[in-house]
Amino acid sequence: MVGSLSKLLYQGLSVIIFSALIIFSDSFFAEKESHFFPLDQIKPGMKGIGRTVFQGSEIEEFDVEILGVLRNIGPGQDAILTRLSGGPLEKTGVLAGMSGSPIYVKGKMIGAVAFSFPFSKEPIAGVTPIEQMISNFEQSEKPMRVKPIQIEVSSIAPYRTVSLKTSKMTSDLNSKLTPIFSVSESLLQGMGFPKFVRGQGLRYIDTPLILSGVTSQAADWFNSFLKPYKMSVLQSGGVISGSRNSELVEGSDIGPGSSIAVQLIRGDLGFSASASGTVTYRQGNKIYAFGHPWFSLGPVELPFSKAQVISLLPNLSSSFKIAVPTDLVGSITQDRSQGLYGMVGIKPKLIPLVVNLNSSRNSSRTFRYELVNDKLLTPFLTNFTIFNTITSQERSFGDSTMQITGKISLKGYPDIKVENLFSGETNSQMLASLSMVDPLNYLLSSGFNDINIQRISVDISSIDEKKITYLDRVWTERENVYPGETLILSVFLRNTRGEGYIEKLPVLIPKNISTGHLFVTIADGLTLTTEESNYLKRSFIPRNLDQLIQAINNFRKNDRIYVRLQRPEPSVLLYGEEFSGLPPSFRSVLTSPRSSSNNLTLLDSSNLFEYELPVTSFVIKGRHNLVLKIIE
Repeated sequence: MVGSLSKLLYQGLSVIIFSALIIFSDSFFAEKESHFFPLDQIKPGMKGIGRTVFQGSEIEEFDVEILGVLRNIGPGQDAILTRLSGGPLEKTGVLAGMSGSPIYVKGKMIGAVAFSFPFSKEPIAGVTPIEQMISNFEQSEKPMRVKPIQIEVSSIAPYRTVSLKTSKMTSDLNSKLTPIFSVSESLLQGMGFPKFVRGQGLRYIDTPLILSGVTSQAADWFNSFLKPYKMSVLQSGGVISGSRNSELVEGSDIGPGSSIAVQLIRGDLGFSASASGTVTYRQGNKIYAFGHPWFSLGPVELPFSKAQVISLLPNLSSSFKIAVPTDLVGSITQDRSQGLYGMVGIKPKLIPLVVNLNSSRNSSRTFRYELVNDKLLTPFLTNFTIFNTITSQERSFGDSTMQITGKISLKGYPDIKVENLFSGETNSQMLASLSMVDPLNYLLSSGFNDINIQRISVDISSIDEKKITYLDRVWTERENVYPGETLILSVFLRNTRGEGYIEKLPVLIPKNISTGHLFVTIADGLTLTTEESNYLKRSFIPRNLDQLIQAINNFRKNDRIYVRLQRPEPSVLLYGEEFSGLPPSFRSVLTSPRSSSNNLTLLDSSNLFEYELPVTSFVIKGRHNLVLKIIE
């Protein structure tokens, strides 16, 4: 009896809870839908208002007239054409930075300002429908497949890394963006559009990206990278106090029409890069903004802050807001085809970057930055930040030498280490910054999922002179040597001023080597790597992250001399592995026209080993050969 009563009470309670959930769910979606004006009820001639920030942080209203609806301007994407008026819009037209500005008709939201016609004489804007914008973030996304990284190593011990081949992620990123949409002239004529608009493309509104604390050289390079993404890059100061504070502030005042800044970098030297836009809709701590993609990266982790509009800049092609970040309030977690999605009160994980610069003026400074954590953006931003730091403190043109020692610290794995030297008249600064970027590219485009970068640190020493040394001559005191003997090489080195000096370099002859002639090649690392990239290499796909890190750390350096030992015996390179001492009959079978292998190469010599000699203070260039004789 008691058991039956308990069962009835349990069933009754379950029905009550289930009914309550249905009622709550229905009321939630009904409330959500009650805020939005249905797209199929929008008619030309309707009037409404929009909200955005034109100055400071105060949200202002502007007038809106509905011109019509463009169906399927993109896959599953419509656009509402509107004419804007009021405030400064008659003078500026549609402003870059208005992206995401909410539009209301009869008190209900219809969508976000997202499109414009370049060079338009009127403020005519395309609006992303709000229901499509929100549903875009509710759809599941298949994980992006990345082609496994391929490692090419020398076939000669100790098997130096020749190259790493990754998927072309940057070009894939370019292909994601379709910022220009074709609109038929007959359709625009039917809507009463003036002739100057007809035949033009409706495109995403430019996203103004504000740089501060940036040298002109770094800004030009940054702008060239972002040009394909239709972003207006403005080199400007005016970083507001609080924009470099990593602590979150309360964000209850963030709402539809608020100006926000999505930050890419921040740190010392007043250094900052941020893109400004407008919040469209807020639901609890969730925000929807921009109304169009930024980079269309999908899942992201980007800090966003409140923004203050300093000024408006009218322009013939596209006017824009000059806005700067203030206080950090949350994290953007998705960047998709119809806008950005984020959370107020969620702190993003950023990557610390520390640059220790030893100046040519005998001074040392440490610069600290934070970068966004993204497989596509982090390498680019690392390059930009290091290059900007160097050019802000050192000469950009003229003789210079950069010695770089870097470390990429990973959670649960060995460090990736970078050591190299660059010297020249114009490009040593860029080469130094790129030397940290290549390992990041290899790492983040490898396809491995358990990558957690804890910190990037770089030590750079700069000298205002060219330090390049050429291998002029190489010789030994005798040609006959014994197995296991240490051979002393005499190397005559000559610098760019014509000054020369002699270095004595010890090289160990292998103990188990047989009698006969021995070829000795003395060369710089780049020369040997270039030679091997043509034929003397083998390829494989790393099984794990440890194997990849080992390959990244095994590249040759510019400031070392390398010695390679070879025997004058023909050998065969099959699938990157060298076979020497083969009987003539077996070698003839492998190399006959009937052999089915396309991965076979005949070599005139057999490669034994390669030595890396101690680090120098110069970039080494040159190549020489010696012939010795092994005797008993």
